[in-house]
Amino acid sequence: MKAMKLFIEQSDDYDNDAEITIRCGMTDERLESIIAHIRLQMFSVSGTKDGEVRVLPLGDILYFESIDERTFAYLQSDVYECAMKLYELEAQLEKANFVRISKSCIVNILKLDSVRPLPGSRYEATLENGEKLIINRHYLPAFKSKFGI
Repeated sequence: MKAMKLFIEQSDDYDNDAEITIRCGMTDERLESIIAHIRLQMFSVSGTKDGEVRVLPLGDILYFESIDERTFAYLQSDVYECAMKLYELEAQLEKANFVRISKSCIVNILKLDSVRPLPGSRYEATLENGEKLIINRHYLPAFKSKFGI
């Protein structure tokens, strides 16, 4: 594995918007992981709770769930309703650390504590807050690929 170089230019001449440029030959798994983390920090979703709209950083979201044609973002201790549909989120988050695990759920794999197999070719994912989600067998290959199993 080749070493990476990191250069940071900081100056009062730059405005508040940071710019990230990656120069490389071919990307490898380690670089793809770094890129996914950067994308995760660059994208946010707005959510509504008690009539207030808030910007939700992707890194804070445990998972998205669709219930009765409404989409919700689950954080450590809060739930917000999102305007985006689950399929729209899935397309936007394709290259980030999110993966669909059932017809109604997309999970942030960085928020998983553990995964264990269940009967019937399904898996159970335990999130860092202790909550458990079922990974449907139809979505298992994509999950395994993204999670690195």
